[in-house]
Amino acid sequence: MSHLPALRVLDLASALAGPFAAMLLSELGAEVVKVEKPGRGDLIRATDSYVGKGESGYFLGINRGKRGITADIRTPVGQEIIRRIASECDVLVQNFRPHRIAEWGLDYENLKKVNPRLIYCSVSAFGEAEGMEEDAGNDIIGQAYSGILDVTGDPEGAPSKTGTPVVDVSAGMLSTIGILAALHRRSVTGEGEHVRVSLLEAAYALMPNYVVSVLNGEPNYTRQGSGHPQLVPYQAFETADQKYIVVGAFHRASWRTLCKAIDREDLLEDDRFRENWDRVNHRKELEALLKPVFRAKTRQDWLARFEGDKVMAAPVLSVKESMAFFDTRIEGLFIETQHQTLGTLREVRMPIRFSSNPEPVQRAAPTLGQDTREALREVGFSDAEIDAWKAERLV
Repeated sequence: MSHLPALRVLDLASALAGPFAAMLLSELGAEVVKVEKPGRGDLIRATDSYVGKGESGYFLGINRGKRGITADIRTPVGQEIIRRIASECDVLVQNFRPHRIAEWGLDYENLKKVNPRLIYCSVSAFGEAEGMEEDAGNDIIGQAYSGILDVTGDPEGAPSKTGTPVVDVSAGMLSTIGILAALHRRSVTGEGEHVRVSLLEAAYALMPNYVVSVLNGEPNYTRQGSGHPQLVPYQAFETADQKYIVVGAFHRASWRTLCKAIDREDLLEDDRFRENWDRVNHRKELEALLKPVFRAKTRQDWLARFEGDKVMAAPVLSVKESMAFFDTRIEGLFIETQHQTLGTLREVRMPIRFSSNPEPVQRAAPTLGQDTREALREVGFSDAEIDAWKAERLV
């Protein structure tokens, strides 16, 4: 049995954060209906075609398990379709600008009139930031405004975006947490509510170890490459075979273990490196001493030695290398889903494990409008209406 049986979700969102939140609900067992613009679909359908046959890997990765319909919600017909489906749903997720969704009569205040139990989740760029309520944004904008870009990258170079869309993903996860909390509250009160998440605050949530220090002190957090502004050594080092290995040996015991493993116990007696904060203040001196040590052996040599000495270390792998490494080490890490045109796809399973061991999602992301007719029939629209709307490209 799934964890969210009989939960119905309407996904009006596009790009990543909102659709990712809806996909997480699908992974937990909810029935999710994704609504897209007729003809074009979600804007990320055209992002890439790595998977083949014109299908975007970006889209497939954040929309699996959903049913897909098309409806032009800028029109009265599309708006009526959304109202009809929303009246029978538990959750709605959207990321339109506030004035636009209100113009269409699909904002929370309007939809709660047709469904007082509706949990309505809005994802925005800046939330209630004065003068920015209507501003658009995406992952890189959130990283820039929050400071994440400023603390990411080479210390001698330009700010760098993180390799993955961490702000979008954070906002999606926080949206799901908010929705689940609102559903629990509804089980007690019987009332729905409006859940709001912004990319900006989702970005701040990724820096809990920085923000308190910044708000209450004057730390000089700057770019440290693979390093950490608060912890040393906590970074990547190049090895003899031009590969990289990371170590995370910042507290006393781990620092002592590392020094013994690299035959540099003399560093333990150096006052510059005695405690983590000392090493932070003398980062460059310590790096200058450690870099040639790591270049003296291959990555595999170091990993073998560190495994025996219990040093906290890891190889820096590509995404492909990582998946190949863990494929044989984690049973069931990858699942198979079925796509209407691509057939069988391999995907990574839901990242939460339950002792009840629910069945994984088997449905891949929908093709554009795949379930339109079936879903509209279910809420009372006739085939004649659907055919007429299709002819007018309203669905």
